[in-house]
Amino acid sequence: MKKLVVIVLAIVILVGGAVAAMKWLALGPFEVVETGEEETEPKEEAILIDMEPLVVQVFLEGQIAATIQFQMKLETTGQVNASFLTGRLAQVSDAFVQDLHGFVPRLLRKKERLDAIILKDRLNVISERLLGKGYINDVLVQSVVETPVR
Repeated sequence: MKKLVVIVLAIVILVGGAVAAMKWLALGPFEVVETGEEETEPKEEAILIDMEPLVVQVFLEGQIAATIQFQMKLETTGQVNASFLTGRLAQVSDAFVQDLHGFVPRLLRKKERLDAIILKDRLNVISERLLGKGYINDVLVQSVVETPVR
């Protein structure tokens, strides 16, 4: 009985090794067949749309503590999306400013400095909520200038 179990295990190990070798070498049923036709869709080029600088004032105890200026670009693909965004830049800027007025003070309480990656992720979420998926691929935060008020 023990010999039978050993023989069955040896056969299973050999078959598993043979299947793994065939898959790695792409032989037999694992062979890759090339048809010669490539099904590539034409990739649309990324278009960057400049935004006017956004200015957010941070309040502390009823007074302006700092003024923060953001310079951003919106990345989209396709001329149709670019013209759609160009017509809605005022709405996008307004949504960004409204959200940043509440978000920046909370972020500064948790962190000492503004983190561009966190801002970028937040602005991507806001743009997706405003316009839906597919219109803005990425929000590129180019510069953040913080000017404390004395």
